[in-house]
Amino acid sequence: MRRFFFTFNLLVSMLFFVFYYYHNNELNTGKVMLNAHKTGYEAITALGDNRTFILSPYYEPRGPTPSVRVLAIIHHSVTELYCWFHCVHGSSVSVWAHIDLHKHWFEFPYGTANLLCAEPPDCPYQYMSVHWSNTSHVTHLPRFEVRNRPPPAAPSVNFTVCISTMYGKYNNVLQTIQSLEMYKLLGAGRVTLYLNQCHQNLEKVLQYYVEEGILEVIHWPINRFLRTSREWHYSVNSSNQVGYYGQTATLNDCLYRNMYRSKFVLLNDIDEIILPVKYNDWPSLMESLQQEYPETSVFYVENYFFPLFGDNYDLNMWGDVPGINILLHMYRERANQSMLSARKLIVRPTKVHQTSIHNAWKTEGEFTYVSNESAIVFHARKTGPRFGKEFLVKDWTLWRYSVPLMQNVDKVIQQLFPRH
Repeated sequence: MRRFFFTFNLLVSMLFFVFYYYHNNELNTGKVMLNAHKTGYEAITALGDNRTFILSPYYEPRGPTPSVRVLAIIHHSVTELYCWFHCVHGSSVSVWAHIDLHKHWFEFPYGTANLLCAEPPDCPYQYMSVHWSNTSHVTHLPRFEVRNRPPPAAPSVNFTVCISTMYGKYNNVLQTIQSLEMYKLLGAGRVTLYLNQCHQNLEKVLQYYVEEGILEVIHWPINRFLRTSREWHYSVNSSNQVGYYGQTATLNDCLYRNMYRSKFVLLNDIDEIILPVKYNDWPSLMESLQQEYPETSVFYVENYFFPLFGDNYDLNMWGDVPGINILLHMYRERANQSMLSARKLIVRPTKVHQTSIHNAWKTEGEFTYVSNESAIVFHARKTGPRFGKEFLVKDWTLWRYSVPLMQNVDKVIQQLFPRH
């Protein structure tokens, strides 16, 4: 009997320890839980050669025959890869992958590529792998579920904003909240954001919007595999391997992830807002643009910097919240060539095959440059004007939304960062 009670107490203690450990582990790994809750996996997987990194395969019905498009980051020396399709009846079939390099690598040794693989006949499949050999044993290879297969019958939302990539100890809390609230006011049904790293203050903000249902956070630990640069060109720092934390790769992944889930996709940064000028929201803007340009699949919107200028600090009702208050940015710089070349995009995703930060390179249909009388990119900068004040124009467009924006932002701030 004594032995029984000893064994019983030991088992109870072990169960208590296991519960305590995992309960504490969940509480202390908020960042991991934030990302895993929505994605269930990391958005980049290294192959054994350490020269090939897979994001995700996507079903590609837009062609003479169905195929699979695998989004990847590869080293420039990679010239041969194979798709292994895992048939549901147990066998695996290898298919040669056509490697389609994206246009802009900016001389970095690693860059974005599409691996295009024809579907094999007589092989119903759900999963596939990628390898540099067509004769290797594939049981040990990472398996990826092919997305968008079959494509949904209709989009679930009309507008999705793609944000890439948030990195470093990013702590621009106020502007992030304001941007997300503006996206909602303008008509966004979803925001997809690729997160490398951010400050714990911003983690709270992201978690709030994930739970609200508007935000999808994709974990993007690219610096675990490659030396990443914050610069646009390899010559600025030749010790790095890939530019802008793999921004081009994440934009393309976001495009394909939302290809059949969203009627339109907007490609911009978190400190940018594609802002209608003549219209009140994105639905009315796009209705007008589509009527005028029915064959257009890519709309380019001019980027305007709004520096901090003037004495408007008394309007800042959230001075204790870190970050930029976009409502204080009432002056925009006049258009110049650097702005015009930094346009951001609104696209019909099913008509785009390959995009970059400021250009969609492979598309179906036409492209249109949107007049600044119809829409602009509102880009708030934390610095002062780059030129003299004579190059600034007062612009109150954003202030049309000031009343609902301030109410909505204040509600979020009071909930996440209550004042004492």
